[in-house]
Amino acid sequence: MAKNTAVSKTPSRVRLVVLEAELGDNGDVAQLAQALTAALRGPTPTTVVKRIAAPAQQVNGNNGDAHEEEEPTLFDALEEEPVDVTPAAPKVKKPRRVAPKPQLINDLDITTEPALSSIGTFKSNHKRYLAIAAWLHDHRGIEVIDERHIYTCYRHLNWPTNIPDFAQPLRELKHKQLFESPETGKYAINQLGLAKAKDTNG
Repeated sequence: MAKNTAVSKTPSRVRLVVLEAELGDNGDVAQLAQALTAALRGPTPTTVVKRIAAPAQQVNGNNGDAHEEEEPTLFDALEEEPVDVTPAAPKVKKPRRVAPKPQLINDLDITTEPALSSIGTFKSNHKRYLAIAAWLHDHRGIEVIDERHIYTCYRHLNWPTNIPDFAQPLRELKHKQLFESPETGKYAINQLGLAKAKDTNG
C-alpha cells in the first residue's frame, strides 16, 4: 500500500554568498568587514515617494485663473458682524405742547344787544371762531382780533377752554383763506369768512 506523501507547495530558497577580496600587504580588515556586511544584507529596498498631483486650476470665461471664494458660514458672519443684544430703549412720547391761557379782555361789551349769547351754538371750534369773529366785526366794530378775544368770549359763553393753543384755530382759518393777518398774532375776518359764518350760524 503506497504512503501518502505530503508535498510542500512552498519552494525552498537557498542563497550562496561568495566573497572574493584581494587585499594587499596593507589590507584593511575594516574594509573587508564592510564588504562582507553589504553582501550579506542584500539589495537596499527602494523607497517610492508618491507625489500628489496639484488640483487642476479652474479657468473662467476670460481664460484667466478663477479664484474660487469660499462661501461665508454662519460662524464667519457672527465673527465679522457682532450682534447687538442690547434691548432697544422704549420710545418716550413727547408731551403735547400746551400754550399758556390767554388773558381776559375785561372791557369787552358782551351784554348790549345783540348780546354775545345770541350767536348760537356750534360743535366745532372753527365754526365757533368764525361766529365770534363775525359778531365782533358786525356788532362791536372790532375787525382785528387775537386769541384773547376768542378766549374771553369762550369764558362768557361757558364753552370748553381745554384747547392746547387758542391761536391754532385762527392760523388754520387763515390757511383756509377765511382770515387775513395784518400783523403777526393778529387776525381779521374777511368777506369769505363772514359769508361762511352766516352759513354756519345756527
